[in-house]
Order: sequence, then C-alpha cells, then structure tokens
Amino acid sequence: MGRLISLLVIILFSLSCVPRVLITEHPKLVSYYFTKKIESLEKKKDLTFDQQRALLKTKVEYGFGILMEESDRVIDDNYNLGVQISRNAYIEFNEAKKIGNSILSNTYPRFDSWLKNGTEIIFKSNDVFDLYWLAAAFGGAIRSSRGNPFEVVNLPVVKKLLETAINLNSNWGRGALYSAMMNYTSSRPDLFGDSMVDSISYFYEKALIASDSLNASVYVSYAEIIDKKYQNKTEFEQKLHYVIQMDDKNDKDFRLSNIIAQERAKWLLSKTDEYFFE
Repeated sequence: MGRLISLLVIILFSLSCVPRVLITEHPKLVSYYFTKKIESLEKKKDLTFDQQRALLKTKVEYGFGILMEESDRVIDDNYNLGVQISRNAYIEFNEAKKIGNSILSNTYPRFDSWLKNGTEIIFKSNDVFDLYWLAAAFGGAIRSSRGNPFEVVNLPVVKKLLETAINLNSNWGRGALYSAMMNYTSSRPDLFGDSMVDSISYFYEKALIASDSLNASVYVSYAEIIDKKYQNKTEFEQKLHYVIQMDDKNDKDFRLSNIIAQERAKWLLSKTDEYFFE
C-alpha cells in the first residue's frame, strides 16, 4: 500500500493539472513527492545521463521550493528549527553540486580546471541545462550556509556558470537564466545603491520579456531584492498583489512555481509592517 501511495503521489505531481488545493493546503504531500522522487533515483545503481540530470534538478528544486521556503517561514518564531531546516537544504545543494560537477566533468574532463579559470572549454547549447542547475546548486549552498565564508567564495563560480549559459542560449528556460542573475547580482559584495538597482532591474526586465511576464517568481524576487531592501513599500505591495491575482493556469510550465510564488507573496504581505519603517 505504501508503494502504491508513493506512486500515485509522484504521478499526480508530475501532471500539470494537479489541484491547487493539494499544493497549498497539503505542503507535506509536496515535500513527500520530492523526497520519494529523490529516493527513487538514488536507489538506482547506474543512473543514465537523463536520470542524473533529473536528480540534479529535483534536489535543487526540493532545496529551494520546499526546505528553504519552510526555513524562511519558521526561523523568526523558532530559530533553531529554521537553522536545522536550512542545514538540511545545504546537504541537498551540496549533493546536487557533486552531481552537476560529475555530469559536466564526464563530458569535459577539464571542467574542474575551467571552473578555476585554469583552462578554456567550448561548451555546446545542450550544456545549458547542466550549467544552470549547477549554478543553482552553488547558489543554494551559499544561501543555505547562512554566510559561511567557505561557500560565499563560490559566488564567482555562480557568475561564470550563468554567464556561460547565457552566452550559449540566453532564451533557455524562458527567463530562468536572467532570473538567476537577479539573485546572483543581489549577493555581489561590490555592488550597492544605484549600481545594484540598475543591474538587477536590467535582468528583471530581461526575465519578464523572456517569460512573457507569466513567471510570478520574477516579480516576487524583485519585490524582495529591491523594493524591500530600498523601502519601496508601494511598489512592493503592488507587485505582490499582482502576483496573487495571476491565473496559475495561464502557463503550465510555470504553474507549480507560480503557485509557490503566490503563497510566498501572501506571506510577504503579511509581514509588511515588519519590513517597512514609516
């Protein structure tokens, strides 16, 4: 019976028609879906190329969409629990880094040297998937480490991976690369003030165009990265209300991420008084 339930949950969440209420009111089922999918792949002795890619992607999605989201929600009320969940995410991101590095190293034996600027590699457009998800894994490890200097030093790696992917195919993922650049740019210690706002706004506009303005997470990211930081309360609220009113059925590719973004928008709006000082 347990295996049957696991199979049904995996099949259900693999479909674009999964009921919204199942995602928003039963977060444990969503987490269960990701953990069972990861376990299923990890049990296989010899993963195919596509299975390795699936494991890389799923671990990063689980780390960001489930674990880090939960950590953000609980850390103010229960700091120790929030930190522990963040540590669990850190484990997933580091495992994802190993998988992504292995995938690219198998194709390009000098990949580790390339990451350290020790050699040159001519990548192909098919590598964008792996470059992006490896960059996301590095970014997730940096964020979930909560400022660990041994992880923060990898920021240039994130930049190199993303810029390489953009040069190969800037339209890949319908704005995913530009959205990732928004988050990377927000972490740069050498940018501040107008320079940071201009740089992030540039990638924000690019991400909106590439996604036909259908990716709700782009609006939420900008609201958090720029509007919250620079105390633009009106713009902050406008973007988040707009996200909440978006029809999650407009684009099946963004449906799950949009539902998660809408729930985050609601949570952020509930904390407006804590974020803005007027």
